[in-house]
Amino acid sequence: MRIFSRILTLCLPMLVSLGAISHSSAQTKSFELGTNLDSVTDYSSQLPFLDLFRMSREWYTQNVSTFDTGEAGLLNLDIDGWLRSLSPIGTSQVSYTRVCSLLLTMGAVEGGPENGKLPYPSGAYTVQYEGQGTLEYGLAASKNFGASSPGRDIINVTPQEPGIQICITATDPNNTGNYLRNIRVYAPGNESLAQSALFDPSFLNRLAPFTTLRFMDWMHTNNSSQKEVEDMARVSSATWTTRSGVPAEIMAGLSNVLNAKPWFNMPHQATDAYVAEFATIIRNTLQADLDIYVEYSNEIWNDQFTQGGFISHEGNSKFSPSNGSEFDRRLNRFGERTAQICTIWREVFAASADRIQCVMGGQAANTYIAEQALECPFSTLAPCRSHGITAIAIAPYVGDGIGLSNFESTVEGWTLESDGGLANLFEELNNESVLIGAESGMPTVTSRIAFHKELAKQQGIELLAYEGGQHLVGVGGPANNKRLNDLFDAANRDPRMGTLYKNYFNTWIKEGVALFMHFSDIGNYSRFGRWGALEIATQQNSPKHDALIQISRTECLLNWAELQFPDLLSPSGEFNQLQGDWVYRQYAGTGNLIGTSAADNSVYVLGPFTSGSVLKVGSIVDFLQTAGCR
Repeated sequence: MRIFSRILTLCLPMLVSLGAISHSSAQTKSFELGTNLDSVTDYSSQLPFLDLFRMSREWYTQNVSTFDTGEAGLLNLDIDGWLRSLSPIGTSQVSYTRVCSLLLTMGAVEGGPENGKLPYPSGAYTVQYEGQGTLEYGLAASKNFGASSPGRDIINVTPQEPGIQICITATDPNNTGNYLRNIRVYAPGNESLAQSALFDPSFLNRLAPFTTLRFMDWMHTNNSSQKEVEDMARVSSATWTTRSGVPAEIMAGLSNVLNAKPWFNMPHQATDAYVAEFATIIRNTLQADLDIYVEYSNEIWNDQFTQGGFISHEGNSKFSPSNGSEFDRRLNRFGERTAQICTIWREVFAASADRIQCVMGGQAANTYIAEQALECPFSTLAPCRSHGITAIAIAPYVGDGIGLSNFESTVEGWTLESDGGLANLFEELNNESVLIGAESGMPTVTSRIAFHKELAKQQGIELLAYEGGQHLVGVGGPANNKRLNDLFDAANRDPRMGTLYKNYFNTWIKEGVALFMHFSDIGNYSRFGRWGALEIATQQNSPKHDALIQISRTECLLNWAELQFPDLLSPSGEFNQLQGDWVYRQYAGTGNLIGTSAADNSVYVLGPFTSGSVLKVGSIVDFLQTAGCR
């Protein structure tokens, strides 16, 4: 038998000449790793767009003594949100003298390797605009009058909190309708890129390893006010930070650029017409080889969001009080509306309806949520799963009980130890052996996944994770406990978090379940959570980020190897094993082993066909390229 290294050496040129296969075809098993995206706001560290004004705050009103006079509701705006006149609507008397916006207002990182950093560079920024009027700049920006000209200002930016203020102090002075509009702001070097591109290249590079993008926060799904077609976000809008969220066309465009499947959350109040129009836009703009995940709202069981109450009210209105509890009626209406939305999407896509993957959101701690919604026995559509629903989705977070108030004193006590409490914290996360009753470490997470996997099997559908990862955040009083916050920050920056992530995702993979959507791509740490794989846009590495990338790429590479060399790597479907820097699979059928080492970024093989010798067969980077892995 030819040794594996010789086979790979011979096959590599041929495979490269045939071109890289797609990520989806490279995967031979169901696991895929996706990510949720942070909200598009003036304070987000994500920075997805070359035109920074797309992330600007909605207009606020100002005078010489008051930063915000609170009179934005009286502004005379056009349909896209550009200021027609400084005079208010109607005859109202106002105190403002200028209208302003803010961008790049995120706080600097506190602690860790990125301490004190802001994610945007200093230097000469370009501001382009149309119309006549006067723009003034403040806070982190000042105008370079000598380099500026009509329609194009140069501003000198020195990063600071709270970012750049841009104010309109005069507009359309000749009353001809030529008011200031289409304001665009570019960081140094990005003005020319923006002539042919929308998204910042570094943003695209960060997302490249992920197969799927969940746009829940880009759509401002939680507490959404979206209802009618006219409420939908417009590509031509002045900013994409409003409650309308990012336009559907832009989300489809990002998916196209990255060849990534989109995951959309339909607003809880959305009419049938809204859903149909949204689906039509996606059908007309998304490339035809990408599937689409569709979910109705988000966490309707979670009463911190308004959608739960709204759906509960609808359930009470539609179903008799004799039908179970109020919460049961909520779940039945949720299932019914999910089925209706799925039907609309599938009808819009018609012959290509199989691209639509309709998702029923559940709760990781309680299988009853998904089961009741899927069955929806109170509805005439029962069982709701039969209307094109293809998956249950849960959020199997690890560590979500540690920040509860009943454990505050114990966890705070950990912080007085010499290591600041990290040993106890990771022991609890990994083994659930320190806190009695927290029930949020890996043993509990594993059982929650298994229970939902069994439910999905019974229902004949897939199990997915709509969110997941670590969940170290104080709830209630503990959210303001500095000792706990410092501990949770340190844990997310600790190498042990990377190891936890590898074991966590390996548990998901071993259960044989499918797509996992990490929450989330980027975000500053705060008392509200440490959700980002990276903290700011300029950060290159972190334990969480590095683990996610290694998991995604290694899974793809080893799946590809199984597909290419079934005689050596059989039976297929072996699961990853972890040992230090190694990720490997050992095949019972042949006794052979293939693995990757993060220590030197190489691929190794071992087994009977190598006469028991460990052979280095090449660079991980080379094989990832050959396999078409992201």
